[in-house]
Amino acid sequence: MVEDKRIKACPYCGSIEIVPKILFGGPLPGVDAKDGTYVCENCGREAVPLHFRSFDEWNAFFKDTGDASKSIDSTFARVPIVPINTAALFSLGKFDFPIGKTAKVVNIVWHNNSIVPRDDGVPFDTYWKAAFDKRYNASAILIMDLAGIAEAKPNFKVLKDLTKKKHEIWLDIGMRSIQDLFDSFAMEVSKAIASTITSTGLEIFNEVFELSDRCLPCIYFDEEIVWAKKRAGPSKLKEMAKKLKSIGYGEMAVVDLRRLGTANGVSRDFLAETLACDLDIYVGGGVIETDLEFLKEKGVAGAFIDPHTPVIRSLFKSEERLAPTDLRLLEKSKTIKGSGIPTD
Repeated sequence: MVEDKRIKACPYCGSIEIVPKILFGGPLPGVDAKDGTYVCENCGREAVPLHFRSFDEWNAFFKDTGDASKSIDSTFARVPIVPINTAALFSLGKFDFPIGKTAKVVNIVWHNNSIVPRDDGVPFDTYWKAAFDKRYNASAILIMDLAGIAEAKPNFKVLKDLTKKKHEIWLDIGMRSIQDLFDSFAMEVSKAIASTITSTGLEIFNEVFELSDRCLPCIYFDEEIVWAKKRAGPSKLKEMAKKLKSIGYGEMAVVDLRRLGTANGVSRDFLAETLACDLDIYVGGGVIETDLEFLKEKGVAGAFIDPHTPVIRSLFKSEERLAPTDLRLLEKSKTIKGSGIPTD
């Protein structure tokens, strides 16, 4: 058996002074009489521990979150990316079951010029509870409708059910027109995302700004800005920021597609390029919890955290396992035409 060398910590107080809880009466007490629960010798509570890859990661997480009862830092937005493969739910027809338990939050990567899912995911309700648990303290979540982004086919039946929540939700349905803006706010979300990856030029950013101050431009970047059509707009971040500022925007999000979904941490070179832009910036692409304090110190407005970091996964209440999908098999699977997104 391979030894688990990860750091285990109490999710309540952060102490690493925890011991396995032994369940008496099992056939082999002390061996198979464990349910994964630990007892904290510092605060006395029982819980499934958080797992960290290093002491630096453990220290940074609890330095950033502090006491579990503290309020959310309103000056820095912690926003987990929540990609939903809604295409898989189109064939289900009338919903006679809990959508929150059926819709899956998948991980995503940038592959063959498309954002594609790379695992089976976990139920939306499981992810929701973990993200807004006081131990994690997300400011909001960013729901990405992958069918809407890839093929302009957002699943409104699913989205309407998922957005009936009490916490703050930002939504990306793959905005391509003013109608998409209206559809987004019909679901009473806090922010609607207009991104370059679904835009054929700057016109959409002008149009939505005239109608709402709650639309956030999102710039996708892979060595240059990625548009729905090549050379549809500026290729450099600084130039794009100037264009948006001239329209009237005071903020924008920038996502590093090369790191999206890797949970490898934010690229320092990429960050330096974004900080040269004269707007409030939300940074995404590879971002993990240990980046947050650093990003806050650098003065960014917030972070789009990768969907399935080790920390958020350790908070899942149930033991769903993410089954990584070989990208070579993904290409051969049944997909929405031209999108790389499986439909079953």
